[in-house]
Amino acid sequence: MTLRPFAIYILGAGFSKPAGLPLATELWREVYRRAAPLTGSMAQFREDLEDFIEFKAECDGVQLSPDQVNYEEFLGYLDIEYHLTLRGSYTWSEDGNEAQVVAKTLIGQVIAERMPSKKAIPQLYLNFVRKLQPGDKILTFNYDVLLEHALEVAGVPFRLFRGRVGTLLGWGSPDEVEVYKLHGSIDWFDRRSYTQREAEWKAHGLAERPDDPIFNSPRELKITPLIDDASYPDDPLREIYRLIDFQRFYSDPPWFLAVPKIINPSTAKIIFAGQFSDFFYGLGRFFGASHYKFNIIGFSMSEHDEYARQVIYRIVKNYLTINVNDPPRPKDPIHLVDYRPDDSDRSQLLKRYAFLDPAKSEFLLDGFDEATVERL
Repeated sequence: MTLRPFAIYILGAGFSKPAGLPLATELWREVYRRAAPLTGSMAQFREDLEDFIEFKAECDGVQLSPDQVNYEEFLGYLDIEYHLTLRGSYTWSEDGNEAQVVAKTLIGQVIAERMPSKKAIPQLYLNFVRKLQPGDKILTFNYDVLLEHALEVAGVPFRLFRGRVGTLLGWGSPDEVEVYKLHGSIDWFDRRSYTQREAEWKAHGLAERPDDPIFNSPRELKITPLIDDASYPDDPLREIYRLIDFQRFYSDPPWFLAVPKIINPSTAKIIFAGQFSDFFYGLGRFFGASHYKFNIIGFSMSEHDEYARQVIYRIVKNYLTINVNDPPRPKDPIHLVDYRPDDSDRSQLLKRYAFLDPAKSEFLLDGFDEATVERL
């Protein structure tokens, strides 16, 4: 059987930067600024940050002010506390403890405010998505919806889940661009707990539906299922919905009552990667073997993303060493796109991508722009 050769794209925050969306450090500064004055249960964010600063002082002898804290390390500290249920019965919710939920909500709010409207999407992104071919696969670590909006505006068919029921190996239709959001999305919300509440109300003979900020809200927010087709009963994304009115939602978020389905940017994010395990399934085996283009855009692969380094390494290895196309087709060089204005920045990036073969790669380090799109 002949497999059609496709292209792979891996996207990081640098992809969205030209549209005005924040990079990681800028995002954290704004999250911290908004979290600092919060009161009530939201004030747990500030208290947990103070606990972390004390932890660093007493364990490492490091004196930190809040603006000196490594935010990935702080969130990793919270993730470990939550994962090991160190608070016992005081563990807050399945979405995390209070500070984790505050962080997720504020990440969504900041990004929602910075998202351009569909009418204002920069031409750069429309030109990019129009180069995509059906069957191309995009692995993105971004929380924003810039890519989806560009695909919708350009009329490019796509889906946000791995496979359609009944297709070859469950990999889905070759007539769509496949987008895997490995860290979730600010417009994704899980309906499972609400479905359970609906069943409980029905079991008690109640005719009306329980209120919910997303699924039964007086604000009448528009939603659509993430999987727009039949799905397997054990599909972890089966009850995830996309919130179309996400900007209206984040303008006045219902704290703790609805939490976006995202993985916080922490050193321990691998703990929560299981909720998106379907996206990772099999990537290390043959993913890349039948592809003929491979582009990495704006993903700097910092040290707290070591798990991602292992994933990308395996895909690169497959791409470079296995060719199942029949007849075999030459593969394009791997393009690594990033913004690295000086030699030290470039050396740091290339060290993280040391597994790339320079003879089979092109390093485009002047940023993601129209000239870069032409090269891809």
